[in-house]
Amino acid sequence: MYYSEEIIEEVLSRNDLVDVVSEYIRLKKQGSSYFGLCPFHNEDTPSFSVSPDKQMYYCFGCQAGGNVFTFIMQMENYSFAETVKYLADRANITLPQPEYSAEVKKALKEKEILRNIHKEAAKYFYYNLQSERGKVALEYLQGRKVEEKIRKLFGLGYANADYDDLYKYLLYKGYDEEFIAKSGLVIPRKTGKGYIDRFRNRVMFPIFDVHNNIIGFGGRVLDDSLPKYMNSPETQLFDKSRNLYGLNYARTARENNILIVEGYMDVISLYQAGFKNVVASLGTAFTYQHAALLKRYTNEVVLVYDNDAAGIKAALRAIPILSSAGLKIKVLQIPGEKDPDDFIKEKGPEAFRDLIMKALSSVMFQVNVVKAKYNLENLEEKIQFTKEVANILAKLNSSIEIEVYSEQIAEETGVSKQSILEEIKKLRAIRQKENRKINKSSFSTNESENNLKSSSQQKADEKDGLYKAQLNLLRLISQNETIYQKIKDYLSFSEFIDPVLSKAAKLIYESYGEGRSIEAAKIINHFENLQEQNQVATIFNEEKSSVKEYDVEKAINDQIKLIKRANIDLKSRATTDIYEIQALIEQKKQLEKLYINIISG
Repeated sequence: MYYSEEIIEEVLSRNDLVDVVSEYIRLKKQGSSYFGLCPFHNEDTPSFSVSPDKQMYYCFGCQAGGNVFTFIMQMENYSFAETVKYLADRANITLPQPEYSAEVKKALKEKEILRNIHKEAAKYFYYNLQSERGKVALEYLQGRKVEEKIRKLFGLGYANADYDDLYKYLLYKGYDEEFIAKSGLVIPRKTGKGYIDRFRNRVMFPIFDVHNNIIGFGGRVLDDSLPKYMNSPETQLFDKSRNLYGLNYARTARENNILIVEGYMDVISLYQAGFKNVVASLGTAFTYQHAALLKRYTNEVVLVYDNDAAGIKAALRAIPILSSAGLKIKVLQIPGEKDPDDFIKEKGPEAFRDLIMKALSSVMFQVNVVKAKYNLENLEEKIQFTKEVANILAKLNSSIEIEVYSEQIAEETGVSKQSILEEIKKLRAIRQKENRKINKSSFSTNESENNLKSSSQQKADEKDGLYKAQLNLLRLISQNETIYQKIKDYLSFSEFIDPVLSKAAKLIYESYGEGRSIEAAKIINHFENLQEQNQVATIFNEEKSSVKEYDVEKAINDQIKLIKRANIDLKSRATTDIYEIQALIEQKKQLEKLYINIISG
């Protein structure tokens, strides 16, 4: 553990999960739980549930689950230590100096080395840009009117055309090949040993996290080769779905909104023109993690995508994602399908600022996109247009917004506002009915629902029923102390073969042994790795089974036999002692006679 269990429990108790999750997504109370759109995958119908009693969350769509620590680790891409500090700061708790395990020290050291490698690479690229061999790259940036102070501020550089230029330089600086490879800045040679540079003959854009650490790079070609832009791969430092280019500057811009553009050069051009509140996604579609990240620094965003088919499609895709995080959204469309850089060079910063002031609401932008598909002079097309617009308005939460937009559409189409409101009411009723169906099926206690797991565990189940047996037994034990009391003398926690489930079993057994109830959130805290936390969370995510007691008893006996048999097989493969082998064979025979009476005792 990084901190004592007392500190962890204090941080946990003073950060209510419903409150924390509500800072990222909208939640609505339904029964004893809260529901919202899952921030970890795209969905239209809320399947993300938060239990205030258990202090646990679970998504019935993607099977993500855990406690408040798990949630922040997933949302912010933080380590466990960073998460504890974040939540402690949120609750105004002063933390003692952390106690680092050897494993944690190693992980932190690796990250530090990788950050230093990226910093060294950025210096090298920047030096190259000023040298003779970077002349073409410098001319390109000068041609784009990027000023020297801006080049320096963003750390722009140049990757030489040589195959292993940076690789050799980093070796010369004393970095181990293992860490150079982990940085993602090099790739293995196709033949022979060693590595070659990932980026060659490209203008280089360092990618900073919000703390101004360089975590990756983007590179733009200087010829016609493809891909035109290339980013660093996913590494221990870099996750493109959780970082935004320029956010390190935009978050301190002190503006009432943040502009979202398409690429590096758009960010740089707008920043140079005085718009410091600008970010871009890193070669990937906009994600819920991006939206949650932005929500930490602003309540309003302005989408500034190209006014072409691809730009319109990207904006339409981003709107529901941004909305789910509770952000107000506007859409700026530049006349004549120009990009922001071209527009500012032609019209000037003030003209661009005027465009921002006149940006459409996300609703009217969607309405205009729909309108472009129809001829409103045609009766049938007018009806279709009005129905599509009603569908857009039906998704709004504000009755005032619905009223205002309905009136505007009524004026435009000649269809009465009352008719539009009736259509919206009908669509909302249909949606609510569908939601109830999904929520009901989500809480269904039939056997197939009870075996929901994350995709990685599902694959493990398909491959090996042994994992499923261990998970199901732990699930039943954690829900029912009586079952634990009946089987504890027949199956020890050490017999659980999966190492994570074995540790969880030990904690559950110890809790019961000490007369304590099972508190899922506290057990999850004993696991610092996010993947392990998610794995353990599946033990506690499911509702109690409603299958008959006899079926439960038979399943428990079958699962215990499967686990004990697997342990015997493991021991058999590990020994050459003939007497031990004979003893194990006898144990296997006796195992077939084992039957535990769960019902009658």
